[in-house]
Amino acid sequence: MDETKMMHGRDWSGQDLAGWWLSEKLHGCRAYWDGSLMWSRGGYVVDVPKHWKTSLPQIALDGEIWAGHGQFKAAVRATNYGRFSADTRFMVFDADILGAFGRRYAEARRAVSGLSFAVAVPHSVCGSTQEAFAAMQRFQRAGGEGAVARAPATAYAPGRTWEILKLKRAP
Repeated sequence: MDETKMMHGRDWSGQDLAGWWLSEKLHGCRAYWDGSLMWSRGGYVVDVPKHWKTSLPQIALDGEIWAGHGQFKAAVRATNYGRFSADTRFMVFDADILGAFGRRYAEARRAVSGLSFAVAVPHSVCGSTQEAFAAMQRFQRAGGEGAVARAPATAYAPGRTWEILKLKRAP
């Protein structure tokens, strides 16, 4: 398992974002839970804590190992060396199942509900492109990297796609 099995976005280039799902773009390490193992973007098995292995569901979840704003190095230590702090979380933003994004996100939220170390990244439906960029600026003021917009009807498909757009700079 490696990044070719994960869905990856592209930089926003003028698309209308009305009706798209929007979330914060976290600065951590991409991770993919296949139902029994956690994989890094580079294709390595991540040595997650035992309680993560026994508590995560037996469905594929796409997300990020994140230790908080400004804590990228802590996320790298967890991902590469298995050195997880109490603040390290698996931030889930998708489930690799059939269906449009809304269905997949609902399943991802359900799958991690009640887990202290795994959190579904909050998403909301965007009213306009201007609203998306206003949210991006709020995320950045709070220490985040930017925003991610996801097309509502998209199926999970590994690889780079124009159906996921990264917003890191105002137009």
